[in-house]
Amino acid sequence: MDPSSAYQPLRPARSEFAALRLHRYHVQVWGDAVRAAARPPLVLVHGWMDVAASYQFMVDALAAHFFDDRFIIAPDWRGFGLTTGPACDHYDFPDYLGDLDALLDHYVGDQPVDLVGHSMGGHV
Repeated sequence: MDPSSAYQPLRPARSEFAALRLHRYHVQVWGDAVRAAARPPLVLVHGWMDVAASYQFMVDALAAHFFDDRFIIAPDWRGFGLTTGPACDHYDFPDYLGDLDALLDHYVGDQPVDLVGHSMGGHV
């Protein structure tokens, strides 16, 4: 593949790591939480065999007026992407739900959010 033809994000994400429930969660974020405080954060949770970075294409497609005043958060679920933690042979949906609760506490506290889940993320 010619490197010049590789996808170039219009709105690059920042990678952050958060210690959540014995895991080092990798989280992609876009925007500024302080500047976007007037609107609920948009939380994007991915599906099975996917990662947070997959939402880059969707974030780039958002209308400017929607994106400009939004803080967007997309984690790599435990067992996916750059999120690391204790060795385990499987995870259950209550694990993911607990992680989502801890992630929301970490980033937004009691503030309401707009939550978008794809596939497995939608089930969680």
